[in-house]
This record gives sequence, C-alpha cells and structure tokens, in this order.
Amino acid sequence: MSHRGPEPTARSSENGIETWDLTVPPSVEAFGIDTDVPDGARTRVGAYGSEAAGGRPVRFLLPGGEQVRVQATQVIFDALDNAQEMKDASGEVVLPKGRLFHLRVNTVPVAGAKAGVDGYRDVLRQLDLPDTSVGELEEKIASADAVDPVDASQRVGVEAGVPKAGGLDFGPSTSFRPNDDPLLFTLRLNGAWDPVPTP
Repeated sequence: MSHRGPEPTARSSENGIETWDLTVPPSVEAFGIDTDVPDGARTRVGAYGSEAAGGRPVRFLLPGGEQVRVQATQVIFDALDNAQEMKDASGEVVLPKGRLFHLRVNTVPVAGAKAGVDGYRDVLRQLDLPDTSVGELEEKIASADAVDPVDASQRVGVEAGVPKAGGLDFGPSTSFRPNDDPLLFTLRLNGAWDPVPTP
C-alpha cells in the first residue's frame, strides 16, 4: 500500500522512528489525505504501508499526554464527509454530520498465545491502561479449543480505550481465529475523532 497525496504535516521521523502527532486538530493536511477524488466520493484515504515484512517502528503522540510505539505494517487515515446526521430506530445518532476522521494501525502479526498476550499487555502498559482485558483475552484463548467448528474461523478478541481527549477516541485491540494452529494474533490501534465542519 503506497501513499498518494500531500506530505502529512503531523508526521515526522527521527532516529528511524516514524512519529505521528495526534494532538493536532484532524485535517486532510495533517494526515496527508488526497482530496483529488472522483465527484461524489464521500471517503478520502491517506495510507502508509511498510515495504519490509517486519513493519517499521511507529510512535503515536496522543492528546491526553500518552504515547504508544508499535511495529506497524500499515497506518491508514480516512476522512468521511457526511452531509446529514443519521440515526437508528431508537433515535440514537449513529453517524454525525460533518467530516469524520478515522485511524487504523495494523501491526506485525505474532504467533502463539504468549506472544499475543505479551504484545497486547505491552501496549496497555505504554498507554497506562489497566490490564483487566488481558484476563478476558486469556479466557478466550483457553476456550479456543471448545469453540464450535462452524464459528472457529471467526475472529475473537478484546479491546481497550484511553480516556477521550482532544476529541479523539483511541485504543488498542487484538484478535485471533480459534481454528488457527498456532494461534495468530493481530494487534491494531484504532482512533476516531469528533466531527469537524465539512469544507
């Protein structure tokens, strides 16, 4: 996955570590999102992939003062323009009006229960989050053999989140398929910003 678009102003590099400053207001300029898209397209993407199989060290600075570093294979931002608020049957807003920015970070998958738990626990520690979801992950790993074979190909996992700050919801998640042998864990970081006005 190669990047198309302007050079992102929120990205810097020092001593071989790619750093994203997520404390800045979300914008297409900050995240290098290409706005030269076909008429009618609501979603614009800024994507940064790794050429090396082992990913690259990437650090994220968060509005609450936390930071986290992972070995990332892909860093993907998107901007979705939504002209009107959308609600579900109960009246709850499911998609607010405005420009919505999202972030997904994929990391290098790891094999084996110990590696999966250790990697997730390390990210929780970096973000100063409680490790209660580690116990939930360990329970799901322990019961992997008992999952119905029909459902065993579906991913199961856990997630956590840092306290919302600067309009950003951010947190890690990890998941695996119970029928993998050995179990292969996919750690992700996910972010979503409060909507900003559509230009």
